[in-house]
Amino acid sequence: MPFSSIKSHLEPRRARWSSCAVLVALGLVLAACAGNPAQSAKTDANGLRTVNLVNTKYAAELLPVTAGLSRGIFKAHGIDLKVTQAKSSDIATSALVSGRQDLALLQQAYVVSASASGAQLVMVGNVLDELDYHIITSKDVTSLEQLAGKKFGGPGPNNGNTAVMRYVMDKAGIGQDKLTYVTVGVQAGILASIQAGQVNAGLLVAPFDIQARKAGLNDLGTVQKYLPGASAAVIAGVSDTLKKKPDLVRDFIAALVESTRWVAGNPEDAVKLLAETEKMTPADAKASYDEVKDIYAKDGSMDVAALQTWIDVAVKYGVMKKPVKPEAIYSADYLPKSS
Repeated sequence: MPFSSIKSHLEPRRARWSSCAVLVALGLVLAACAGNPAQSAKTDANGLRTVNLVNTKYAAELLPVTAGLSRGIFKAHGIDLKVTQAKSSDIATSALVSGRQDLALLQQAYVVSASASGAQLVMVGNVLDELDYHIITSKDVTSLEQLAGKKFGGPGPNNGNTAVMRYVMDKAGIGQDKLTYVTVGVQAGILASIQAGQVNAGLLVAPFDIQARKAGLNDLGTVQKYLPGASAAVIAGVSDTLKKKPDLVRDFIAALVESTRWVAGNPEDAVKLLAETEKMTPADAKASYDEVKDIYAKDGSMDVAALQTWIDVAVKYGVMKKPVKPEAIYSADYLPKSS
């Protein structure tokens, strides 16, 4: 199984919507040269159609895909799923735009900002109903109020991670200007900088928040209280591919929804599978699973009102320069009929 390595799902997006535009342009050039190889659904000797999925997630966030492969759910829906790991969301987006990949598992916040830059990405399915960021603080900080005058470590000034924390501070009535925002890198860098005393807080997900708690750092809870309904993991594709392969995309989403329901409904088996495929200890696998078990999107749909809220947040805090309409970047047309 190609899911043994654990990488941060908050890739270094460099906090530049202009960089997304460059990659979009590059992708268009690659598409012209490559002849859009992903535009025709391939069928193998067993009658299975190939779906190429580029992934930027891991661990419990990726588990519905992992389980679908392990349990033959995708094959039961006539799909031979090929998963490729991307080192960044920018690389994944370039692969979509160039036609080398059909679909991607990405962070909702990234899809929004990339779409505003002209990537023409459309979200067609949801994996997690909430953001799973945990507010991790140094040992001397036990409340948000105590962060006033202190430092927050994040991937960059205009990154979605940093924007979420700015929003949390404003929503809590403390004020986002009360924090100093320091660029320290992605998840591993955030954790290391808190432990080293360089910053006092950061937003982490499993397994990094688990490591933080083991190290004696404080966990003030998730950001869901302040930004409910914002997805942490979505399925997206470029509009051209979606239009040319609608039935294939629908079958993929139906299989993903079935797999997600199995993961949510079979915790013991799901944790065992997670430990095996991600090379985690049983305890860490259970902790990772427990953090998201209640927010798996069992019907694959997305909260449109929450999506609009995130678009507003992204514009306000500099993740992107102009807003996009929810209906331009999310379609429920590919969900199973029961959804």
